[in-house]
Amino acid sequence: MNTIIKIKQVTVRFKRKNALEKIDCQINRGEVVGLVGPNGAGKTTLMKTILGFIPISAGEIAHQQIKMASLIEQPGLYPFMTGMEHLKMLAEKQTTQVEIDRLIHLLDLTDFINQKTKEYSLGMKQRLGIAIGLLNNPDLIILDEPMNGLDPYSVKLLKKAILTYSETGTSFLISSHILSELKQIVNRVLLMKAGHLVENVVHPELLEDFEDGLLAKLA
Repeated sequence: MNTIIKIKQVTVRFKRKNALEKIDCQINRGEVVGLVGPNGAGKTTLMKTILGFIPISAGEIAHQQIKMASLIEQPGLYPFMTGMEHLKMLAEKQTTQVEIDRLIHLLDLTDFINQKTKEYSLGMKQRLGIAIGLLNNPDLIILDEPMNGLDPYSVKLLKKAILTYSETGTSFLISSHILSELKQIVNRVLLMKAGHLVENVVHPELLEDFEDGLLAKLA
């Protein structure tokens, strides 16, 4: 399996406290990896460290020359621009209108894509944010609690988009504190607690079988 990013003994220290402690894991091409743990477990810190937003205190993150995209918290949108204007502004030269239209269809943005984003609901903003993340065909997209506050239809569309792009080689790292949100779409789950990686479980049947055991490790 083609590994696109490898995290080796990564520690992140804030003042005198370790936010991450000797994290070892990897992400493979086309893999959907769930990052599960309670609030404060270190999930967002790990994601921001992978993206280069937070410096590493010890260890190493090794990867090929890959293109990364992310949606951390809510997408940063310009309220007086439409969704289409966002997509066209952020599209790279090689990204065609056909590819933009594909994303609009996949995430069912058609009805509001030409509205100003100040008029968008949370679900509409999140769906546009996912479209922006996928826009230029990244190798890895990092999503922090992407299903928070979404209606069931938006969750369904998000899952469909993740599975569609993973089949063509895009990798995903998706955080959640709810395993049941992820187990239908992930290949693997990384379980975090208090800055430590406490479990690495491979899907499919194992997630169902070990769900209670995994959650017990967080107690």
